[in-house]
Parts: sequence; structure tokens; C-alpha cells
Amino acid sequence: MAKNNNPKEETKKIGKLPPYNIEAERSLLGCILISDKVFDKISIIVDVDDFYDIANKKIFEVIKEMVQKNISIDYLTVSNELRNKGILESVGGASYISMLSDSIPTSAHAEEYAHIIRSKAILRNLIDISTEIIENSYKETKPPEELLTQAEMSILKVREKEHTESIHNVKELISDVYEKIQESGARKEPLIGLPTGFSNIDICTLGLQPENLIIIAARPSVGKTSLAMNIAYHLAVEKQHNILIFSFEMSNFDLIMKLIAIGSNVNLLKIKTGKFITANERSRINHVLDLLAESSIYIDTDDNNVFDIRAKSRNLMLELKRQQKQLDLIIIDYLQLIRPNENLPREQQISQISRSLKAIARELKVPIIALSQLNREAEKREAPIRRKQAEDKVLVSYPKLSDLRESGAIEQDADIVIFIARESKEKGGYSYEFQTSTGESIRKEAIGCKLIIAKNRNGPQGEQDVIFIPEFTVFAEKATRDTDEAIKEAQDESI
Repeated sequence: MAKNNNPKEETKKIGKLPPYNIEAERSLLGCILISDKVFDKISIIVDVDDFYDIANKKIFEVIKEMVQKNISIDYLTVSNELRNKGILESVGGASYISMLSDSIPTSAHAEEYAHIIRSKAILRNLIDISTEIIENSYKETKPPEELLTQAEMSILKVREKEHTESIHNVKELISDVYEKIQESGARKEPLIGLPTGFSNIDICTLGLQPENLIIIAARPSVGKTSLAMNIAYHLAVEKQHNILIFSFEMSNFDLIMKLIAIGSNVNLLKIKTGKFITANERSRINHVLDLLAESSIYIDTDDNNVFDIRAKSRNLMLELKRQQKQLDLIIIDYLQLIRPNENLPREQQISQISRSLKAIARELKVPIIALSQLNREAEKREAPIRRKQAEDKVLVSYPKLSDLRESGAIEQDADIVIFIARESKEKGGYSYEFQTSTGESIRKEAIGCKLIIAKNRNGPQGEQDVIFIPEFTVFAEKATRDTDEAIKEAQDESI
């Protein structure tokens, strides 16, 4: 019989044998040899490299090749294939193959054996990664940031190999779906997901829902960041949700000042300079500072790649879980500034980033809002005539999904795409009156805008007329409707 154990060179350095279970490997091979239905079940759990014993690894590799060639699997065919390759004796001979099949009376526990093998392989992979990290750290030839990124990518690759039961029988899911429908119907809040604070957007989307990738797109200086911060303020301060913001363009202080302006309705320039602030405005600023201090908004302004975003989001989720809380929303400002894989062409870089953000949303089960630039073609295109009233404002442009900058993958990966389109300056602005948090009435000049849902994977498209007050970086609705009634209307229109 062939030699069974062959430890990896890397693990010898620490003076211990790595985790393994030879009996589980033999038992799994025995199950495959006595039942031709086993391999398809266990092949999504283990692969060749998960086997520790060299002989068992070679046998499994040959079996995998035979399955791919549609050759039946049993003691005789596997022995013959190993003999043809000239490796039968090196794996223990025909007697070892016979022993594998004779030692297992039933294949019922094949998946359990496979999970044992896979778990030991994960531990060995982590040992190898840790050993490499230790060696590189002692060498001091690479900067710590590079070592951290390398470590995160290595561990992520181990996790990416994990397979889940992705195929489900509908009849097994029916009861869960029915319970979800009943639960949604019993909710006092008409929305399923998080409210944005903009009624028409919420009516069409039913709120920002877990696992969704939401793209907010516009040309530069139209208000992408401001709209995202309006949503963040609404959710964190008014609804007490936990929000994580990755900003690649603005500092911590700039974002917080923007949030203060949104909440206090005080001129952003005054807040930044600290000058010409009236007593009433200072009172409103102090009130908002107290509200923000009690809220759960987390900001990261590092030069992150998608691995960093995933790792930091997971870490925050774990921290919040220890506090019996959850991460409710991730905002990324903006997608094209995420640090890319430099080895890829630009279009592929953006495609990889877009796919990764969608994968993160699905894995962490949180909605992700990612801001995105539009290309210049959006400015050249005139808006179509869509309104009947002559006095209605005319949009500067009417964006299309093809205007999303640098990659069509953004349109493909996104569940929802929302454009911000401003109305023409030639048609004049708005004089908007509203009340501050202290009850003071203020009238300010505002710019008319339209929020356009150009894509909604799970619902109707729609539009929201809003006004934008640049002084406060505030977006506000022009009119509101009863949400339940409006949702029913939107559903009727989509049928």
C-alpha cells in the first residue's frame, strides 16, 4: 500500500502536521466507487486540491476526469484508468482501490465526509496563508498596506471556494414565500425596504431592499452626493438606521458639514467659514449636531478597493451585531473612483467593480447605493417633449442607461438606476418656502429637478419631481401623496 501522508512543505516549518482526516477521504472515495450518483452531489463541496493524502488526491483527480468523459465509475474502471496512466501502483495498487469500495456499506453519508474534507482543507489553506504573511512580515520587503491587501485577497479566495446549496425545489420554498407575503401585508409601514424620503421613488421601488445595488447617476455637479446625503440623513437621523458611507471624493469634515447643512437649513458656506451665522441659525446647527451625535453614520475616506469595502463592511456588521444592531445601508461615492485592478483595461476594471458591489450586496444582505458618472453624450441629447402643460419646465437633458460612464456592466448589474436631471435655467427657478426644525419659515431660490427611475428590476419605472436648494444641499419634494393609495395606483399602471 502506498504511503499515505505527505505534509506540505510550508506546514513543516512550524513543526506540526496540518489538519487532515484520511478516513474521511477514504470513505468518500469508497462512496463514489459504490454509487454512480455520489460524485455530482459532492463535487460542489470538494475538489482535487482539498484532498491531503497524495494517493487519494490522484484517485479523485482520475475519477473526476472519467466523469467528464462520461465513463462509468466502479472498482474495475477506476483501477483500469489508473493502470493506463501508469500510476496504479503509486496510489497503492488494485488492492487499495478494492479496499476503498469494500470498506463502505452505503453511500448515504458521502456529503458529510465531503464537508469534513473541505473543512480540513480550509484550515490548511489558512495555515499556509498565515505562514506566508509571517514570512513576508519578517522580510520587511513590502509595505504593510500591500501585505494587508494581499492577506485579504488570499482569505477571500478561500471563502470564494465555498459552495452553497444554490438549487432549491419550489415546493420547499412555498411556505416561506407565503409567510413573507403575510408579513408584508400585516406591516403598518407600506414599504418593504428602507424609505428614501421621496414618495414616488419609494412607491416604485417599495424602498431600498436588501441585496439590491442602486445606482444614482448624473453629470458632475448636478447633486449626486447631495441626494445620497439627503437619503443618509433621513434614514440615520429620522429613522435611526445604521449607515456606512465610503467617500472617495470628500473628506470626513466635508461630508459632516453637508449633513449639518441638510438638517439645519443653514447655508453650507456659512457652516464652513463659521462666519455671519445668526443666533437662530446657530441654534439650528447645535440641534442638528446633537441629532448627528446620536445617530449611527459611519464614514470611510480611504483609497479602498472592492476587497477593502467588503472587509470593512463585514467588520462593521460584526461590531454592530455585538451591539444587537445591524448594518442597514452602504453608500459609495462614487463607483468610478474605487481603486481598480491596474492589470485590466478600464472597461473591465469598472465591470469587475460593478459585479463585486452586487456580490457584496447579496452576501451581506444590505442595499448598496453607488453613485456613478454619466458620459458627455447625456448633455448633448435634448429631452423629449413629455408634458402637456405649456408652462411646465424643460429638462436640460434626459439621460439614458447607455449614458452610464465607462461600462455597460453597471446597467446590467444594477437592480435600480436613478438619474438626476435638472430643468433648464432659461425657464427660471423656483421660490420655495419651508419650515426649519425650529419652526422658522424660510423662502429660498431652488432649482427644479427630476429623479428618473430608468431601471427597476422588480417594479415599475417612474419619476419624482423635486427641487434642489444649493445653499443647503437639500432635495425636497414638490408634492406628496398618500403612500398606500399611490402604491396601488403604480401597481395598476404596471399591469
